[in-house]
Amino acid sequence: MKNIKPYLPTIRDFILIGISSVIQAFALRIFFVPANLASGGVSGIAQLINHFTGWPIGLMVLIGNVPLFLLGWRFLGGRRFAFRTAFAIATYAVFTDLLLRTPLFAANGAATQLINELKGDIFLNSLYGAIIGGIGYGLVYRARGTSGGSDILARILNNWRGISMTQSYLIVDTAVILGAGFVFGWKNALYA
Repeated sequence: MKNIKPYLPTIRDFILIGISSVIQAFALRIFFVPANLASGGVSGIAQLINHFTGWPIGLMVLIGNVPLFLLGWRFLGGRRFAFRTAFAIATYAVFTDLLLRTPLFAANGAATQLINELKGDIFLNSLYGAIIGGIGYGLVYRARGTSGGSDILARILNNWRGISMTQSYLIVDTAVILGAGFVFGWKNALYA
């Protein structure tokens, strides 16, 4: 038992990252995607690509994160950054697509019923999606990781150019939300 003690914080971190990935994927699938609310960052871009092509959102998240992951590896800390972030990106991408195949999303599944109840209520979708997604993001940060995408870009801009994290997020997410405004409409973009 003595030999496992140094690894417990790391094991706890990876468990938190896994839980956060499920929570974030749940928020995306239940609230953001059905209401055409772009979530921002790579996930928002993946939603836009899915809208036009039908390609799986999780797969697009994974592909979109590859170049950012490589930049993060180079500029943000090598191995420690890489393992946590790769795990977060992979689990989020897998759960985003895997949730659709669970009984929750079957014709009479609880998720499908919730989606049907909230259909047309953009305010509640944006509110619940933001709260639940925010809990997921908070857990991944608590585990000293990033969820990939704009997190990586924001940290690189912060380290490289001294642009604050909040400004970096604002720049990246504003661009995605503007794109979503052209695709999903400006009302949805404002709620996103």
